[in-house]
Amino acid sequence: MTAAAQGPVADQSGGPGHGRPLAWRDVRGDTRRRADELICTESESVALEALRTATGEVDGGMERHTVRQYLIAERLAEARGIAYDREVLLCASFLHDSGLYGPASSGDVYIKDSARYARRTLEPLGWSEDRLRTCVDACEQHHALTSRWWMPNEVELVRRSDLVEVLPELMRFGIPRSWLKRELWQAVPRAGFWPATLAITREHWRRMLPGMFTPPAPGRSSA
Repeated sequence: MTAAAQGPVADQSGGPGHGRPLAWRDVRGDTRRRADELICTESESVALEALRTATGEVDGGMERHTVRQYLIAERLAEARGIAYDREVLLCASFLHDSGLYGPASSGDVYIKDSARYARRTLEPLGWSEDRLRTCVDACEQHHALTSRWWMPNEVELVRRSDLVEVLPELMRFGIPRSWLKRELWQAVPRAGFWPATLAITREHWRRMLPGMFTPPAPGRSSA
């Protein structure tokens, strides 16, 4: 799936001409945005490449989902004054659904495969175990049915932002629908999101549904 071109593409620095990564405040409906504009560290670049390897696409439906989800997470955090590690949050956003795809999959429950893929991707980059664990937990816990604020903030930010991204009519946690509809969904198009989601669900439901909403207890991660 390729994204439809909608409006001009800002330069790769994120905030146009400011030499910084894209932030949620930069999102305007008349300017098309892409994942590369979020990148400012080697780890973030490696995580994005790992996502593209898994999906076999650049700027495809899943990649755009992760961009929207990250920008929502960033806005949620700012609105509530929540501290977070940007690199961990962005890498977790890129990789949280990667286990759905062949290169990242072992055939296990996909959230577990996403967690393992995140560890394999980031561990060689010298991350501390605490930061790796936070990223892994964010991947593995993002379908948990209850709050994860008792874990590192990045874990709950990924969980909440994914709910807003997938179920905006039911869960927004204060994110204005007008911003989603007029700005974010225009800048990072949702075109094809639901057909792709349904196709993935049909193909992988046997390893999506068992355990998807009951992630491992603390200390029992698969990764």
